[in-house]
Amino acid sequence: MDYNVFLLNIQDKINQEDFFNLKLKFEQLQNKKEALSNLVFLRLQDPIKPLIMSIICGFLSLGWLAIDRFMIKDYALGILRIILSLFPCALFLILGISYENDSNSDISEIFFGLFGIFLLLGIIWWGVDLFLVYKKIKKQNYNKIIEFIFNYQKI
Repeated sequence: MDYNVFLLNIQDKINQEDFFNLKLKFEQLQNKKEALSNLVFLRLQDPIKPLIMSIICGFLSLGWLAIDRFMIKDYALGILRIILSLFPCALFLILGISYENDSNSDISEIFFGLFGIFLLLGIIWWGVDLFLVYKKIKKQNYNKIIEFIFNYQKI
């Protein structure tokens, strides 16, 4: 297998600028055929799958679940997104409802306003995360290939 064929097969899984860097690395590599025969078995993530799952969850109003972050094994940001998207919204909604029946309707409106602000921030975070997760997967794929090539050259 020629390394150009391999690069064409993975071009949708890495960034364009990384594609050219990878091509230069392959041109400098000794024993290209042997490296490619092993490199074919390297598992690369498809950046489209988490993107589609996140869009579907977003349209079902479940964007706060951070499914895309968990699919790329970015557990810390996934849990942080769940906590910061769900907890403040639920808290301010409950406080707004509880103060609505009291004589403090101004406090109720403040809590409903804070609920709306945090809801909007959660939606914005979900939208920005669509692009960040997509780019992160491509970068992870590139780093896997570079790490493989580096380890292969050491052998």
